[in-house]
Amino acid sequence: MSTTDQASLPSTTDTVPPGDIRSRLIDQWFPCATVDAAVGTPAGSGRSEKALFTWFASRPIAQARAAVLAALLPNKAVHHEDVRLTIEHGDASAQRRLREAIAAQYPAGRPVVLDVFSGRGIIPLEAARLGVTAVGTDLSPLATLAGRLLAEYPLRDWSAEPDLPLERPSDGEGLFGEDEPRLLQDVRMVLREVGERVAVAVSELYPRSSNGKFPWSYLWAVTIPCDNCKRRFPLIGSLVLRHPYQRTEDVGQALQLIVEDDAWRTTVVDGPPAQKPTFASATGKRGKSARCPFPTCGHMHTLESVKSIGHGGQYRDALLAVGEVLEGTRKTFRAPTEREFSVVETIDLSKLKPLSGLQASPDEAIPVGNNHTVRASAYGYRTYGELMNARQTVKFSATARVIQDVAAECVAAGISVEYATALAGYAAANLQRQLRLSTRGAKLRSHGSANGTAQNRAQVDHIFSDESKVSFNFDYVEAGPGDGPGTWYSVSESGLNALKKVMAESPVGRPGRFRRASAVALPFRDGSVDAVITDPPYYNMIDYADASDLFYVWLRRTLRELMPDLFDQPGSDGLQEKAEEIIVKNGNAPGEHRTRDFYEHMLSRAFSEARRVLRADGHLVVVFGHSDPDAWKRLLGALHDAGFIVTSSWPSRTETAVTGVASIKVTVTIGCRVAASHRPVATAVQADREVAERVKAAVREWDRDGFALTDQLMAAYGPAMEIYGRYRRILKPDGSQAELDRYLTLARTAVRDATALKLDQLPLETFDAPTRFAVFWQRLYARSDVPKGEARFLAQADNLRLEDLRGLLLTESKSGYKLRVDAPNTVTDKSSTFEVVRAMAAAWDQQATEGVAAVIAHSERPPTDVHLWAVVSEILAQLPTSDPVAKALTAVQRNAGAITNLAQRTAAELDPGKTDTQLSLSLNTEES
Repeated sequence: MSTTDQASLPSTTDTVPPGDIRSRLIDQWFPCATVDAAVGTPAGSGRSEKALFTWFASRPIAQARAAVLAALLPNKAVHHEDVRLTIEHGDASAQRRLREAIAAQYPAGRPVVLDVFSGRGIIPLEAARLGVTAVGTDLSPLATLAGRLLAEYPLRDWSAEPDLPLERPSDGEGLFGEDEPRLLQDVRMVLREVGERVAVAVSELYPRSSNGKFPWSYLWAVTIPCDNCKRRFPLIGSLVLRHPYQRTEDVGQALQLIVEDDAWRTTVVDGPPAQKPTFASATGKRGKSARCPFPTCGHMHTLESVKSIGHGGQYRDALLAVGEVLEGTRKTFRAPTEREFSVVETIDLSKLKPLSGLQASPDEAIPVGNNHTVRASAYGYRTYGELMNARQTVKFSATARVIQDVAAECVAAGISVEYATALAGYAAANLQRQLRLSTRGAKLRSHGSANGTAQNRAQVDHIFSDESKVSFNFDYVEAGPGDGPGTWYSVSESGLNALKKVMAESPVGRPGRFRRASAVALPFRDGSVDAVITDPPYYNMIDYADASDLFYVWLRRTLRELMPDLFDQPGSDGLQEKAEEIIVKNGNAPGEHRTRDFYEHMLSRAFSEARRVLRADGHLVVVFGHSDPDAWKRLLGALHDAGFIVTSSWPSRTETAVTGVASIKVTVTIGCRVAASHRPVATAVQADREVAERVKAAVREWDRDGFALTDQLMAAYGPAMEIYGRYRRILKPDGSQAELDRYLTLARTAVRDATALKLDQLPLETFDAPTRFAVFWQRLYARSDVPKGEARFLAQADNLRLEDLRGLLLTESKSGYKLRVDAPNTVTDKSSTFEVVRAMAAAWDQQATEGVAAVIAHSERPPTDVHLWAVVSEILAQLPTSDPVAKALTAVQRNAGAITNLAQRTAAELDPGKTDTQLSLSLNTEES
């Protein structure tokens, strides 16, 4: 690996006259709809590339490709169709024309694209494929390695390297035929060699089954001593091993716990479980508890009691069942043999030889305050080595040692150190991907259903099933050294397929360059970069370093001597350095420095560094997504403080398509330019008017382009921030400076106003704020569940707090928020029009005309209030006719005259001196 230093970045500062700010596509256009469609396809999602190396916050290939193209291409409509073709289909002719157009923009040399938070390297990969100079930096050594494996090594020419000193497969067949590229062929050979050597090295610890093969898996459970009877028992969360499957007449299999005197053992039985798990939630109660299975005891242990037993060092591992592969790929389970029980009792980790000068079993402590991220630490596990059982530790230690041996043999045979290091890197990545399926967080995943109607495959669930949090389970799976889910060979196949795809789609690419560096101290010259395109850490969504330290401790033992620039300079605790990690840390660690203020300060410093290395006509493009408006405020504030003007923001609904689960649905590609050095001062009145006019003009363009209204609300930040950035200061009438929040809210309000919503010819802005919110929500989402982030953003448009709307106008569930159309709890003279109308619908069902009239009178509204009756019409227009609320309001409309007369009489009868006009409604408050 040749390092990227200041001198190695080509300078192209003379290609454009000083002060000439060149407009790019990103400033005026972005293929949002094309990206949205492409991220749901195998080619555009990035899922294949993700299989090379486990990392977090996967950036879809389609979005990264669009961001790179839009940042480098000139703002000419002639390129729009080629961009779409390239993103949708990878059209070779379109790609060639775009590469030529980019090259024409930079006649003095290739443009330089830098990603200062490169992660796994998706953005540099897309830049490298265009033939430009692509550079990626990341504070994490693991992320830096991921970038090299994805966007450097596959694009390099290794054809001059001698043959590997490894025996080729006797059948001469590769996974992808005879014409596979050199790197792909050699990585396949190395992975096979490592797998075979490790199987030999650990074969005594994994007795073969009667068919001569290694079992594919072993099911374990943690045991604890009962607080009451003191007898030890296993914590089993599920007794299902394999669900039944009617199509193949498979009745399924289950664990059975047999208790005899003071001992217990497990057996495997056909059919569904006949017992209840020993660790589960009690019927009707939240939270799990552990039940002693001995008939004379049955003591229940709370979760806190179970945790205290672990913190007391009393957990022990016990082998429960063994998984085998029969008849091709069919999985079955059996009870362990006596030999299988005995071999695991003979393991002594103290006899393992050190790896790269470090203890073979990772003794690095899990930092305090990581219960949220490394879940096992909440149960008393203190080191990363304790996250797996002793036999797993021996197998992974053997794997690390074999990878080192194979690399050394390659160098001794004349292979270059660089190529041997690259091959070892792919093998270490395979070790890392197997770790993802091989700790106490990896549980048995039995597909299918109890009624046998679904296919009943058995797999291993990975430890990041809850996004970036390292899971923990008391019952977990250990993969064997042979073949099957979670094994070395199974993981190898997916990694090789990913490498094949990267190479096949990069026929004319130029290798990227990756180095470990902090985003606040970039090792590059001033003005040496044409575009900084980056995907910064998402505020408090992911604890990148803490979540990946499990990988770091093992890869450091594997690659420390081969990649000293990445693995020979850990933090003081032996883990990844976190002093400059720009996140908001989850959890409550004492003295934690990664706070909200730290995030904003460091992000501003990072953007200031990006500004320093950018050319005067360069662009910064930021891809960001978060459900919390505060995160957006801090991001945009950091950009402004660093001296950038936001020129555009383009939303893409990318996250669920990539990850399957996500706490956000929309990410935004934000275009930025360096702010002019001498900017004027403006009044808030002037800036407010310009923002409203600019956003409304943009809305007209977005309407023509078919932008969804919900996406326009987020895209509005771009033009609003462009106006905000034009001025050095914006002064309010009292002389104070206008806050950023003012213009984020104004942007969304302008979108809503630009839609010119009217209720019975009454402009929406003439209604009270909660009613405006409710009506706009109903137009956007009807009765659908809305994620918390989108709900919070929508509330901002009317200067409302989501917390104040919960229960009043919205109901909350795990699926998100939904607009209430049922009866409110109370109605007062301060109730919104929308609430009064809901109360009118409920009152009709109970007291007909008289009830509705009473509601109107006690709300102190004129019975002929046009706003009141406009909302009645609006709710009716949005609800299906079969809805009970719609039926009630239809009757209210038909009897409007009678209701008006009754309401007038009721109001006249009320005591004029009465100050408490609240009407308590004894109505059914459940949602219709």
